Amino acid sequence: MAGNSVAANLLMVALIAGGLFAALSIKQEVFPEYELDIINVSVSYPGTSPEEVEQGVVLAIEEEVRSHENVDRVTAVATEGRATIVAELITGSDANKTLQDIKSAVDRISSLPDEAERPIVSLKSRRRGVLRIALSGEIEERLLYDLAVRVKNELTALPGITQIEMRGLRE
Repeated sequence: MAGNSVAANLLMVALIAGGLFAALSIKQEVFPEYELDIINVSVSYPGTSPEEVEQGVVLAIEEEVRSHENVDRVTAVATEGRATIVAELITGSDANKTLQDIKSAVDRISSLPDEAERPIVSLKSRRRGVLRIALSGEIEERLLYDLAVRVKNELTALPGITQIEMRGLRE
């Protein structure tokens, strides 16, 4: 037993009060809140190999995008007939101003091949994926597609759902 019960009781009350204060003041989140804006540059270059797309389109655009002060990271993909350059912006930067600056910089590139279509520059906000659903089964592909559309429509009707993407299927 404690030699001084008043001091022990005061210490216990102080610990409980401190615990309650901490429990009520700590911010709790299931999914941390974050903002990540990305700028996407897409260019169609019909009839070309990935190597030609990289040399003719990707390298020039990537250099212009990478040189912008508000760009944190750049990734580029060259596929048959298409180039996609994605720039992740520094958190807190002015995304709309950066978008305009990058549009202007891309429009000034004179070394793009004549056969390449005009680059499409767009701003997107990356959202955190919360749920992935995979549908598969030994049924006709059309029935599986119809089921996926039905699931998408039901999920879209729920409150708080802001975006749903369907991938990996033929329409």
